[in-house]
Amino acid sequence: MTTRLLRAVRRHWLLVLFLFAGVLLRIVVEIAYQPALLYIDSFRYLKDLGVFFPGNINPIGYEVLLLGPVLLVGDLGLVAIVQHLLGLGLALSSYALLMRFGCRRWLAALAVAPVLLDAYQLQIEHLIMSDLLFQVLLLLVVLLLTWWGTPGPRLALLGGLLLGGSVLVRLVGLTLVVPAAVFVLLAAGLRPRDGWRRRLGSALALVAGFVLMLSTYAGYHMYWTGYPALGGSTGSVVFGRTAMVADCERLELTPAQRAVCPEAPVAERKRTGIDYYIHFFHNEVDAAELPEEVSYSEAQHSLAFKVLRSQPFEVFGGVAEDFAKGFAPMRTRSPGDVPLARWQFQTEYPLYTNEWVTRDWLEYYDQGSYSVNERAAGFLRAYQLGGGYTPGTVLGLALALTVAAMLGVGRARRSGLRAVCLLSGGLGTAVLFTAAAMEFSWRYQLPALVLLPLAGALGITAITGRRIDTKGSATNR
Repeated sequence: MTTRLLRAVRRHWLLVLFLFAGVLLRIVVEIAYQPALLYIDSFRYLKDLGVFFPGNINPIGYEVLLLGPVLLVGDLGLVAIVQHLLGLGLALSSYALLMRFGCRRWLAALAVAPVLLDAYQLQIEHLIMSDLLFQVLLLLVVLLLTWWGTPGPRLALLGGLLLGGSVLVRLVGLTLVVPAAVFVLLAAGLRPRDGWRRRLGSALALVAGFVLMLSTYAGYHMYWTGYPALGGSTGSVVFGRTAMVADCERLELTPAQRAVCPEAPVAERKRTGIDYYIHFFHNEVDAAELPEEVSYSEAQHSLAFKVLRSQPFEVFGGVAEDFAKGFAPMRTRSPGDVPLARWQFQTEYPLYTNEWVTRDWLEYYDQGSYSVNERAAGFLRAYQLGGGYTPGTVLGLALALTVAAMLGVGRARRSGLRAVCLLSGGLGTAVLFTAAAMEFSWRYQLPALVLLPLAGALGITAITGRRIDTKGSATNR
């Protein structure tokens, strides 16, 4: 047993090195901030526990699948530990998948290094937030649909249910069914004898599972609120994006639409940012200007779709600009973006609400107090600000290699890996683009730390050829 373990350590020494560093960093985070970090959304999740009201800004998947079950047996500190363990599990699972597809060990280790070592990943794991669970569900989808070859209808149905579950954790997962379904249709390279009829049936099963999960949740939402929906923020999110470019003087607007159309010049709106128009702009609107039969939310919806029809290029130009920000070499913040400091370690415990409110929630779910180890927190902050994160250019390069593999560059055409590249790369791209359609935040870039390096490593393996052993078959060396 010991001999086999030592042999495995020698074979996978680079992974072991990164894993050791990742474990140490997570221990430092645990020492630095007790019991966990709380963000604005954290209080919404905690408030909804036991109620599970679906009409709030966030869907209830995080509370049902992770936060609630862990708090049944422990406290918020245990939630943070579980999330850190899941973060390590992301890296190990990705590495195992890359080994299964013949990726070189050093390349597979480099591909999982961002999840293990990125300070922004460490911080989100310590927050009482849904983002880590969202990453886990997306990787589970990739594993489920690829581990056993081309997925049949049963696995595809389960994959669709998981994708639907990811939407109930983070609404930005709504578009991910598209690359997943396309993958199932084109995944002939994993099992060449699978015909189009079987793959079409599997794709339909995946979509059916996805729709079933969302329809069930929409019915639950209807039971509570009287109307079917997935959450309470979709309209304001669309409004926030369109409000940035709405030409209120040129557009032919109804009285209700004009009442909610921002008066500030477009340049000034960009400095204010989308987040303001999603959460705070309603304070500017004079309710007396709205017709009695039209609510503020209805006026928002109406104006948003008016702008989408009349100014599509301006809207999608803003989305493309925010999408490109994620591939910048350094973590920077443009005017109007969500503050970057929210996702950075601080030397003091960060408070996003009244201190006594924070203590009240901690009293209910924990020991009633929080603490900071200044030395550990200072180390983490210096590590993060000193370059302890994955440059966006690395993720961009991984995406470019994925696209090259899908186009058949080098040996990729005969590798059998192009469809797998499409799945992981397509999911990563779709989630980033969907997030950019809402607003740009470095927090929303974190799913790419899992999916794009995985796709890039698969792309390199497809282009250069899998590692071959002396018997001529793919090996994990």
